[in-house]
Amino acid sequence: MGSTAGTSCLQMWTEENRNLVVQLKNISTLTVHRRRDILQQSHVSFRKLLEKIQGLPATIPSVPLELTVLYNAVVLSLGLSDVNQNDNSLVYEGLVRGLEAYGKHFDGLDMVKLWRMIYQSIHDPVFIQAVDQLIYLQCVLWLASNQLDKIDAALRILRDRGSSDSGLNTQSDDLLQCIKAGDLLKDRSGSHLTLVQSLRSLGELIYTCAIFIRGFRKMEEGCYPEAIDILQQAAEGLCSKRILAEIYTLIGYSAAQMDRPQTALQYFRWALQADIHCLSALYHAAMVYRKLDMAEAELEALNHLNVALESWDQIKADNYVDSQVPIQPEQLVRIPATCHLLTSVNQVHVKHSLARRFLQIRRFEEATEHYLDLLASFLEGSQQEVFLVADPAIPRIPEIYLETAVALLQCQRYNDVITVCEEIASKMSSLISEKLTFEVRVNEWLFNDCSERTEINTGCQSSLLNCFSESQTLGAKKKETLNYILWAATAFLYQGQAFALLENNKESITNFSRCVNLLLKVQVVGPLDPGAPDDQFETLKENILEVKILQKLKSLAFTGKGMQLAERGQDREALQNFQLSLQAYPDNLEALYLLVQILWRLQRKQEAVSFWLKSHSSATKAAAEKIQQENSSKKFPLFLISHLKKVSTSEEEAVSKQLQEYCCNHSEEKLAPQFLRPTSCT
Repeated sequence: MGSTAGTSCLQMWTEENRNLVVQLKNISTLTVHRRRDILQQSHVSFRKLLEKIQGLPATIPSVPLELTVLYNAVVLSLGLSDVNQNDNSLVYEGLVRGLEAYGKHFDGLDMVKLWRMIYQSIHDPVFIQAVDQLIYLQCVLWLASNQLDKIDAALRILRDRGSSDSGLNTQSDDLLQCIKAGDLLKDRSGSHLTLVQSLRSLGELIYTCAIFIRGFRKMEEGCYPEAIDILQQAAEGLCSKRILAEIYTLIGYSAAQMDRPQTALQYFRWALQADIHCLSALYHAAMVYRKLDMAEAELEALNHLNVALESWDQIKADNYVDSQVPIQPEQLVRIPATCHLLTSVNQVHVKHSLARRFLQIRRFEEATEHYLDLLASFLEGSQQEVFLVADPAIPRIPEIYLETAVALLQCQRYNDVITVCEEIASKMSSLISEKLTFEVRVNEWLFNDCSERTEINTGCQSSLLNCFSESQTLGAKKKETLNYILWAATAFLYQGQAFALLENNKESITNFSRCVNLLLKVQVVGPLDPGAPDDQFETLKENILEVKILQKLKSLAFTGKGMQLAERGQDREALQNFQLSLQAYPDNLEALYLLVQILWRLQRKQEAVSFWLKSHSSATKAAAEKIQQENSSKKFPLFLISHLKKVSTSEEEAVSKQLQEYCCNHSEEKLAPQFLRPTSCT
């Protein structure tokens, strides 16, 4: 009687499982939301059915059905959401119950050992067929956590058992290729009526995702040719449009790193053809255009990206994959959060890239519009929290404010410049200490290569203006304090220039002085080793980027203050500031030009000539090494580069002609000296 009842329940449960599977096969014509509702309802039904079966002790006749229902429940769980620990527990408990039905026991937690024990100890073909369904599902669960080593171990167990009844082909050592060819497991007769996703589909899924992850790892290691070969194999597997677009994006990125920009752009185009919403492909295409100096193409790509990001939430809501195959590759490929190649493109980053590019190509009105839009987005959130800590993919937020000031200055919106800079200066003021001392670390073996090896002894090796360390060490705190000083000083510099252009001479001088006073808080000291020569210390200082930035800012502030003093007729004070400017940064040709003009006005003409001639050799050398200087200037932050006003050729030639005429008229030997840009004597 009990046996008849058990058989009746088994038949009823088998039919219930079959009906649920058939129901899912017929929902492809429904709307996305309706399909999802049915998937959720079916998942609940499979879980309830599994609970009913597991409410009784496991028996040999019931185990195959139990494992089949378990398979369907976990597949739908994966299809509806991310992998969770409960899915792994269900598989483990189901296998252990199967062993118990055959009088076997397993006490450990190692899943690989559990699979090995099952295949070694039980040879019932009906049970093995049910277990075979779960081993691919187990591999899928491991894929979701990037455990490729466990997948390899499980597939070797599957191959090495070598049962002729299993349909295995053990000739190939490439297990993933065996999966792709369907040689490791084949769908049994009638299984399509009992499984919500076929074994062949799972096999193709494992192949595509495992190859994808392998290719991604090779790319991370910098092995770009190997990465491209592997990723191209992944593109031939079972790919949704989204995962195919991501594969093409990674291939394109790898090609770009190999200096093959046209190949990279072709793959980015294919990525967008596969999935128009693959925003990472659009972003990386823009970066390739930037490298090729194709500004219009870059701006067009960034504009498209910016528009797409504004409706991104709606795109994500509508981008639900077809439920005919519940588990999709994108649910299993887990790109590390530290990788920005495929993660969602940050809209702040895109807005800043647009604004920055317009500023670089001197389209100031458009740059200003984008910068102000960006600042407005900062103000919409918690500005107190984001002001000092920004996304690592973009500059620090104070730097963005300063770049905004540059754009506003070029658009002659001087009052807005003052307002934006006041925001920076006010927030930095409370963070700046009274004095900041840095020691230049020097080792004897560094003297021959000081340009690359010298460093400020702060304990932080990151770039000055992009480094934000939460470390509580003294060095990291010093580095951040230096940032605060530079930002505030630059803000005062631009306020000084804005007031000057508003013809507010007094406020202009005040702000230039504030800039200088802030920078004087920073003291760079030499090595403690008394044997280190002073001239070597000075050479080392000249090759430290941090010191260059400090000195450049100081030179600009002295120059600006000197110009304002000259306008007030305070020529001697102006002369002193121009001298200090050149002392801080000898390559400042603008300060040299202004200093000579002041000397001439003060009737110190011979001194002006001497000073100009004295600076002739360095100026000529600077002109000869123009390319090297441009490359060096790229190390400066954009907000500072934009302020590096150069004396025009006409201005320089005018001074040169004036001095040369003076020399021609007053030299006893009537020999004209060689000037920077010599002209004929009149």
